[in-house]
Amino acid sequence: MANVVIPPSLAWVSGINVILFAAPTFWATRWWLGWRDAFLLWGALGVLALVIETSAIITGFPYGHFGYSGLLGFRLFGLTPWTVFLAWTPLVLAAYAIARRLFEAKPLAVSYQLVASILRIVLTAVLLVVFDLVLDPGAVKIGFWRYEGGGVFYGVPVSNFVGWLFSGAIAGVVLETFTLIKKPLLPAPAQMISSTFFIVAFWTFIAFFSGMYWPLAIGIVVIALLAAFYSKYHYAFDDMIVYCDESGVPTGTSRKLAAHDGDTKRHLAFSIFLFNDKGELLLQQRALTKKTWPGVWSNSCCGHVMLHESTESAARRRLKYELGMRVEKLHLILPDFRYRAEKDGVVENEICPVFVGFASALPRPNPAEVNDVKWVDWEQFVVEVADPANGYSPWAREEVELLVKGGSLDRSRIRSLGSL
Repeated sequence: MANVVIPPSLAWVSGINVILFAAPTFWATRWWLGWRDAFLLWGALGVLALVIETSAIITGFPYGHFGYSGLLGFRLFGLTPWTVFLAWTPLVLAAYAIARRLFEAKPLAVSYQLVASILRIVLTAVLLVVFDLVLDPGAVKIGFWRYEGGGVFYGVPVSNFVGWLFSGAIAGVVLETFTLIKKPLLPAPAQMISSTFFIVAFWTFIAFFSGMYWPLAIGIVVIALLAAFYSKYHYAFDDMIVYCDESGVPTGTSRKLAAHDGDTKRHLAFSIFLFNDKGELLLQQRALTKKTWPGVWSNSCCGHVMLHESTESAARRRLKYELGMRVEKLHLILPDFRYRAEKDGVVENEICPVFVGFASALPRPNPAEVNDVKWVDWEQFVVEVADPANGYSPWAREEVELLVKGGSLDRSRIRSLGSL
């Protein structure tokens, strides 16, 4: 791309690439905010990008006078390519994610929070300019756009970078306002820099093959710093438990291991009893490395619900992860079950809906989660689990007591659920 002429007939390739580059950051935003708010935020930032770009094309403010070629796809009103909607937003979100993590708003004095907010806006704008120092020279070289009269930095004028400071500050204000209103329960995920990492890497290679050494050097530094940031601040979404109130409404999040201590707060979870076509129940022995109830035998599968995830989706996710199993149907039997239990100074305190499912395949246990499995006769298990001396998990004991109470899960009921 750096050393050949790109024919206008291939403009659709740029559109596909813009979508692919944007996808990782959108996916991270979805887990940070949920589907609705992710679409709302991307829509707001995308429209802002189109308005600012169109303003610059018509008036020269804030980037200076420039114009797009046809290589970035269809131009709205003959001016701004539709791809701008998706091209700018992941860069903004990456800059803001970094600023958000470096200047967290602690629940202290209002004056501190105001200073932190201003610092995040400023850093967001500055980081966007740094990204553009790598991106813009390559885009001009390839012919995506041109500035009237060229510019001192590989055809890019200083006014462009001043304009990026301005538009970046506006985006920072939008994001600060959005998060103030929505109050995300998760820290800004490091995964939101993923798209920018790939975008900067792409334009760094363009700079290399184009012989543009300053963008190349800046790009190498940015890539290294993005990787370092990701390494330090990355967390897995399924490693964050969701605190909740008495009604199960999420109130906060925390890392799973750190959250489980002698006074664990109430959080969202689930429990599964999995049967085969013989009516036998699958039991699992929890891995010996687990912080809670290591080596203890329990029901088929248990786990935590991620933020913005349904309880059934969480159950299916963990069945696949822990046991390598997919189940066609899960029946919610005890929607309101909750318990609190303690062992070795560690407390479990969960709102834990109970599902019943049926499987025809054999389990393939994940050794990081499961030490052993076995199929047992249901009625025999009901007798054994009732005696605390047999060492089954306390939640399994309580759940079985409720499941068999009044005959809600006897052998005939298990068969009838299996045929549904």
